[in-house]
Amino acid sequence: MRPAIAREVIECLPNGRTLFHYSKDDYAFLLLRMLAGRESSIRKLRQTKARQLLEKPAVKPHLAVFSGGLIEPELLPQRQHSAAGKCYRLSLDTWGGDGRNWHWKQVSRKGVSLVLQLNLNCTDTEKLRSCYSSDGIDPFENRWHPARSGDSPTLAWARLDFDLETGEALIEELQTDLIGDLQWFAGQAHAARKVGEKTFERSRAKFDTARMISIWENDFAAERKHWQEAMLSAAIWFLVSEIGIRRIYHHTDETGSYLKRIKGTKPPRSLYTDLPRRFCFDETDEAPRFLADGRGWNRRVKACDRPMRFFRMAV
Repeated sequence: MRPAIAREVIECLPNGRTLFHYSKDDYAFLLLRMLAGRESSIRKLRQTKARQLLEKPAVKPHLAVFSGGLIEPELLPQRQHSAAGKCYRLSLDTWGGDGRNWHWKQVSRKGVSLVLQLNLNCTDTEKLRSCYSSDGIDPFENRWHPARSGDSPTLAWARLDFDLETGEALIEELQTDLIGDLQWFAGQAHAARKVGEKTFERSRAKFDTARMISIWENDFAAERKHWQEAMLSAAIWFLVSEIGIRRIYHHTDETGSYLKRIKGTKPPRSLYTDLPRRFCFDETDEAPRFLADGRGWNRRVKACDRPMRFFRMAV
């Protein structure tokens, strides 16, 4: 999208703290509340991809309260009250540009992405900071990606492109640096413990060996299992509730890599195959109109050595 549009969206949305709670499988409730607005019959939903949501153990007990086999969205919980649940802070940024080298930013068209950042809460931020000391250096800062550092650092982000006129959005990217960094530093801590070192230095910071191992194993290792679900849930919630877009596309692995000119190491394939299928996206050869109607699209389609494919959902 044009940078001016992204800035306008950010200026129109609340600037204060926006909290997003997530527990395992909460995405099923989120999607069912949205899908039930279009089709409330449980029997008919079972004939669609939504049947996988209805079969989840967390969802089944809630279906028994609906009379006549019709889902009442307001009676579905907003989230599960799980001890393992997390509270995150959401923030916005932009990524990309409309200069001559715009494609180096891995965007699918000239312009910028709106970045939705899923950030740590205050408690988890304090735990993270407690494992190291440094002279003004943040060992977890990554200046090459659209992630916050300092207060409420970014756990993961979603890059979004959308067009308010067509009412369509494209999820360009889901990614985390923090999980990989934490796991790497935890590995360094294990190595230090083996040789009896109570502290170790990496990335111009001094880490407490035992503390680094503890916060990884007790506080952050579990994030590996559901950060993708939390991030995609937040992205869908944001697009529908804050932007008002209900027709959402998601890149497939091969088409996304081609359009974003990703060469060499690609992102995890599961993020662009298994994850959107879990969220009931359908695979299609239909591209978002704001891409298909754009300048040079037909040329890009002809240059691709295989058919263009996207994931698509309407909620």
